[in-house]
Amino acid sequence: MQAIRAGVVLARVASHREDVGVPSDPTSAVRRALEEAVAQFLATARTVDPARWQDGATDRWTVRQLVAHTVRGMAVVSAYLDADTAPTGPELTDAADYFRAALSMDGVHEGIAARAADAADSAPDDLVAWADGVAVAMLARVAATDDDRVVVHFAGWMRFDTYLVTRVAELVLHTFDLQLICGLAVAAPERALAVVNPILLGLADRADPRALALALTGRVPPVVCNVLS
Repeated sequence: MQAIRAGVVLARVASHREDVGVPSDPTSAVRRALEEAVAQFLATARTVDPARWQDGATDRWTVRQLVAHTVRGMAVVSAYLDADTAPTGPELTDAADYFRAALSMDGVHEGIAARAADAADSAPDDLVAWADGVAVAMLARVAATDDDRVVVHFAGWMRFDTYLVTRVAELVLHTFDLQLICGLAVAAPERALAVVNPILLGLADRADPRALALALTGRVPPVVCNVLS
């Protein structure tokens, strides 16, 4: 059933992209991974009982705030593309550099939580319809943007194709969050996982080394090992 829902979402995205006159096929594996990760997230969000929106998702977020945060992560793509392209700060050469720089900043987790709460408060009641609209608009904008376009982030600057890798990671990991919290089957597109897992391995030095060794050899549940904390 999840595969059917994801297929329907991808078909809707392809139709929208034709309507706005952007290419019908992505130009790279990362762009295809992004589309598939978006489809998985939307298909998962559709299965959540609306009565669960106000349930706790983490020690900071409700389920509604988690979904709103994930949608916001798609919406900001256009905001970055509309901003100044003059490189400032350090160059972030890959997605691991991006996460390492962003997560090292003071108060980063508090800021993320506050923005998630604001996004949830300002989002319409129909979260899924809102997510659909943001997703198709974001993918259309992505399709019309060259890989070498500069994206300036508060942590530094990077190429657009590098920034897209960070969006795949956010979508995959937060879809996992939503699935786990709501008792759904944990699933992600293989193409998207092939993009995300090398990032996480590249951040392995941020994890407790004992926890990492135990997690990677199946001796304790991997949840105890977090490279994004």
